[in-house]
Amino acid sequence: MTRNEVYRCLIERDEDGRVKALSVEATDLEGAERSVRVNGYRAIHVAAGAQEVLRSARLRGRDWTSGEPIVVDAQVGAHVELLLRAVKPLQRVDRIGTVADGVAAMSREEAAYWHAQTSRRNGLRALRLLLAEGIKR
Repeated sequence: MTRNEVYRCLIERDEDGRVKALSVEATDLEGAERSVRVNGYRAIHVAAGAQEVLRSARLRGRDWTSGEPIVVDAQVGAHVELLLRAVKPLQRVDRIGTVADGVAAMSREEAAYWHAQTSRRNGLRALRLLLAEGIKR
């Protein structure tokens, strides 16, 4: 039997059904928990990318709209966690969109590589610089 990290994704919606927050909770192999949450305008600009990544896990539309936590495999969970962590500190909408689209378009292998790099000192910063390279400052 193999052990993997456990990932739960949660999509919170307002009364009108619009996405107001996205979060990922992860439990690692030692039982330690970590979470990342993106809300407000960031969540609106990240929702399409997150849905695209979750769709690769054969997620049904009902799961996306239910409001219940979605348990996903380690690869997909790490991909969504990377997406949220990459955009969390960003302020400018154009950068949020560019970085979110870039992370969502990554292959599983590339996302796994960058997810591992985020534990290094400047891993997330390097990823954001790489993806937002074409944006004028």
